[in-house]
Amino acid sequence: MAVHRHALTIAGALFTALLTYTPYSAGYDSSPSFATIYNFTSTNGQYPAGGLAIGGGGVLYGTTAYGGTYGFGAVFSLTPPAAPGASWTENVLYSFQGGADGGLPYAALAISAGGTLYGTTSGSEPSNAGTVFSLTPPASAGGAWTEKVLHAFAGAGGVGPSSLAIGRDGVLYGTTGGGGGGVCSLGCGTVFSLAPLGSPGGAWTPAVVYTFTGGADGSNPAAGVVIGNDGVLYGTTIGGGANTVGTVFSLTPPATTGSAWTEAVLHSFDGIDGENPDTPVVIGVGEVLYGVAFGGIAGGGTIFSLAPPEFQGGVWSMTVLHNFQGGILVYPAPGPVVLSPSGVLYGTTQSGGSAQHGTVFALKPPASSGGSWTEVPLHAFGQFGEAYPLGGVVVGSGGVLYGTTSVYYGASYTGSVFSLTL
Repeated sequence: MAVHRHALTIAGALFTALLTYTPYSAGYDSSPSFATIYNFTSTNGQYPAGGLAIGGGGVLYGTTAYGGTYGFGAVFSLTPPAAPGASWTENVLYSFQGGADGGLPYAALAISAGGTLYGTTSGSEPSNAGTVFSLTPPASAGGAWTEKVLHAFAGAGGVGPSSLAIGRDGVLYGTTGGGGGGVCSLGCGTVFSLAPLGSPGGAWTPAVVYTFTGGADGSNPAAGVVIGNDGVLYGTTIGGGANTVGTVFSLTPPATTGSAWTEAVLHSFDGIDGENPDTPVVIGVGEVLYGVAFGGIAGGGTIFSLAPPEFQGGVWSMTVLHNFQGGILVYPAPGPVVLSPSGVLYGTTQSGGSAQHGTVFALKPPASSGGSWTEVPLHAFGQFGEAYPLGGVVVGSGGVLYGTTSVYYGASYTGSVFSLTL
C-alpha cells in the first residue's frame, strides 16, 4: 500500500465561510456519524482524488482520475435522496477518452453561477500536457452534458494544470506544475488565465500571467490560486523560495491592460513552519491567508495563517496554528480545509489514525485570543476501500461534512464518497 503526495497533479481548493477570530463554544455532544454514500466501480470512475464541489440542491460534483467508460477518468454527480435513509444517485456526466478531449482529471471542479462545471485534466493528445475543459448542463432534464476543451497546454504555456478559480467576467485562473521556463529540468511552472471571447461557444483566450524561475520567486505550484481584493491572486509553490522548500506568493494585476502582473513572495517556508505546500491558501477577513503544508516541528504537517502587514511594504506575519503529531506520515491532505462560522477548522489527513489510513479532524480555536488551537479526531479510516481521504472535505446543508477516499492497492484503483454528520 502506498500513499501518494501527487505533488504536481492533485490540488484541492481551500474553502471558508468566515475567517474572523471567533472563540470556540460549540461542543460535540455525541460521536460523529460516518456513512459511505457511494463506492466507485470501474465504469463509474476510480480514484476520486480531487475532492468535491457542492452545487444547487446539495448535489455533489467531482472527478475520478481513472475509470469511466474508457479508463481515462470521469466527471460525476451524486444527488441526495428524496427521503432520509435512501440511496444517493450517482451519474457519470462525462467519460474522458484520453485523446483530444483530455484524460486523468486529478483536480476538483469549479462551478459557475449558471451551473457550468470547469476543470482540468493532466493528460491530452497530442502533447499530453493537460487541458482546461467545461461541462455544460443539458437544456432539459435527462439530457446529456456537453464537454468542450477550452485550452490544451504545451511546453512554454505550462504542463500539468491544477484546480481553477473563476474571476470577474468569467475569466478562469489556474497554475501548471511544470512547463514554462526557469532552472527546473521540466520547467518551473506558470500561472495562467483563460478568458471567454465573444458570443457563448466562442474561442477562449489563454495568457501566461507569470512564469516561475525556480529561484527566490518559487517553483512548481501544485495547487490553484484564489482571488482576493482588487483581483490579486494568491497561491503556493512546492519548491523555490529563500530556503528552496516552497512559498506563498501573490500576483497583482497591472494598472494598464496588457502590462505585466507583479509577483511578490509573501513567505518562504523553512521546514519548521512547514514545507512543500501543495494546497491553495484561503482568504479570510482582512486578507489574512490560511493554508496547510508538509513538514513542521514533528514532520507531520502544519496548518498556518499569514497576516498582511499593517503598512504597505511591510512583512507578512506567519503563525503556525497547529503541528500534526505522531503516527506515520500524518500529513494534511492536499484538499480543502473548511473553516466554519463558529471558527472550527475541518479537514483530513491522508494517513495516520488508528489504522494509518487517514482521518477527519476538527481544529478548535482557543477560548481566548493568543491561546492554542486544539485538534479533535472525528473519524479514523480503517478499510482498504475507505482510506486515504486525499480530497479533504466540504460542508453541506446542516453542517454535514462530505469527502472522498482514494486508494491504490496493488494494480487496482478504487475509492468512495462519505458523509460525516457532527
